[in-house]
Amino acid sequence: MVVVSSTFSQPLEGILFQSPGTKLLVNDQELGTATLYITESNVIWGGGVRPSGGPAPTISLLYPSISLHAVQREPSPALYMVLNYELRVPEFTQQSGSGDANEDDDDEEFDADDQPITQLRFIPQNEGDLQAMYSAMSEGQSLHPDPADEVDEDDPYMDGEEFDEGEDEFEDAMESENNPEDAAARMRQLRIENSNGAHYEDAEDEAIGDDDE
Repeated sequence: MVVVSSTFSQPLEGILFQSPGTKLLVNDQELGTATLYITESNVIWGGGVRPSGGPAPTISLLYPSISLHAVQREPSPALYMVLNYELRVPEFTQQSGSGDANEDDDDEEFDADDQPITQLRFIPQNEGDLQAMYSAMSEGQSLHPDPADEVDEDDPYMDGEEFDEGEDEFEDAMESENNPEDAAARMRQLRIENSNGAHYEDAEDEAIGDDDE
């Protein structure tokens, strides 16, 4: 979940790291400069000003909405994030509202792989804070694991013990096949069966020959 608000309340608990004077770029558009709070429950950027000088909106991000975070060096050192969500900032939406009239036609060509995402770049005043910001993000995300990565203990196909037993049986079969004595015994058995089959066919031919006489 991502919340864009015109009001700001400073978090008081669970703060893992905070970085005042952090510039935020949303899909390469500068939103302003504010304080970045990385907490145990969410990530908040707020209490800042726009490039034009007015108050900047507050951006609040829950960890499940953040699909990736990394330290970026180019084009400028930043904490880079990708949201699995299309973040719509009112002023950016208004600026892009005068788009091409053919945009409606593009919507008809829906691509299932083309999911809406948002790229964020948090640029701190001090480049030396980047590693601490990244570590705080990693700690926060570890407290909110993706439910899709959790294993259902009731699923028999995900039972580690059953897989182990199957692997043992498979390994035993492989060892048996690779045993020279077992292989030789099987070859002797095949020869006997082939010999018996040939003998049986010869006997049948003889019986037919006797009848003809």
